[in-house]
Amino acid sequence: MFETSAMKELHRIQEEIYEETKGMTPEELIRYFEETAKKVERELEELKKKKKGNYSIIS
Repeated sequence: MFETSAMKELHRIQEEIYEETKGMTPEELIRYFEETAKKVERELEELKKKKKGNYSIIS
């Protein structure tokens, strides 16, 4: 089966998540994904703020 670079990256990420979460209880797993989602949300907000700050109005 042919695997694109995007698919390889996805598999790498899946393996990384598996290694980080193996042995966790269901409650720990839920907390892991909730915390990860919050972190991603904060990072996206920071990127939005930085992107807004890069524009200037030229008169």
